Amino acid sequence: MLRRIRMNEMKRVVQVGIVVRDIERASRLWAKLLGTEVPTSVETETPDITNMTYRGDISPGRAKLAFFTLENLTIELIEPIGGPSTWRDFLEKHGEGMHHIAFNVGDMSKSIEILKTIDIDIEQTGDFTGGCYAYTSPLSKLGVILELLARK
Repeated sequence: MLRRIRMNEMKRVVQVGIVVRDIERASRLWAKLLGTEVPTSVETETPDITNMTYRGDISPGRAKLAFFTLENLTIELIEPIGGPSTWRDFLEKHGEGMHHIAFNVGDMSKSIEILKTIDIDIEQTGDFTGGCYAYTSPLSKLGVILELLARK
């Protein structure tokens, strides 16, 4: 049985991430479904900015992203475009599909330490302009990958 750990910040899902092979096609389909404009896709920043690590090693992994901001959460479409990453690994092993659920956290280091106390490992971390992120291992006891998002 898992010990109860209070992670006060994880009270609301803010994002669902979906890995896709073709972000333009997926964006058009989601826009049609949601009755919205097709969002402009953006590429993740370069490795010198992201400082991305994947499974403990520095990685040049990148992705194209498109965001649909809804009333209650954001749907993030992710197309892997380079280097080793949780996104590429997911696509190769499972095909297109839901990759993660995300929570905003105030203190990334503290949140990661709390996860470690219940044996939840971190698979990928990185920075982006204005913040940072961490993904849990897909092999965790949770049955889903979590993304922690922190703003700087």
